[in-house]
Amino acid sequence: MRAAWIGVQGASQEEVLGALGLEPVPDAPSDYMFSGDFACRTFPGGWFVVTSIQGLDLADDLATAAAVTDQMAVGCEMSTIVMYSEAHGYQGGQLQWSVTHDPDDEARPLAVEGSPPAILADLEAKALKAQAGEDDVDYVFEVPMQLVRHYTGFVYDDEEAPLDWVLLRAAAVQPARPARRERPAKRERPNSALWRYLLLAILAVTLLSWLLQTLT
Repeated sequence: MRAAWIGVQGASQEEVLGALGLEPVPDAPSDYMFSGDFACRTFPGGWFVVTSIQGLDLADDLATAAAVTDQMAVGCEMSTIVMYSEAHGYQGGQLQWSVTHDPDDEARPLAVEGSPPAILADLEAKALKAQAGEDDVDYVFEVPMQLVRHYTGFVYDDEEAPLDWVLLRAAAVQPARPARRERPAKRERPNSALWRYLLLAILAVTLLSWLLQTLT
């Protein structure tokens, strides 16, 4: 599963959806948070959250959504295929921090840029403590999601979440977006398929070499 979500504080549904070029699906019943292309819901504390499976470009769309409020905007993207996750936070339209978990970066299980909130240190410490001696579960993978949850209240894997999300679609008329905006730098995500192909190629070459030696 690969999914992304954005939370904006202090902005209306119309403002956020207008900036992202989305609109409610007419006459669609309320549903699950990852049903359809996009979904949205308002949370306590004035947080409006938009979710999507592969439909959001986190770096671009979060910066766009953050521009409609003078308060906070946060966003997260994750992939359970390669256990990659990242989160970013804005204040007043300006990027404040970025937190990334790349499973291939053993030296830095959690890469942090900018000035993250103090709670991050506690979340990271708990994850690293749980991770010690544990190879079957990637606890650090959850930290970016937990950080965004701290603000928005949104839990991506909540099996008891109410089915009260509004389904969305791309609006018929897309907004004109500014050519330049501050956004987090994109990191290269690990590609598990590429590594599998390389391993198969190495095994094939090794087997062919062994067969040639045997025949000669």
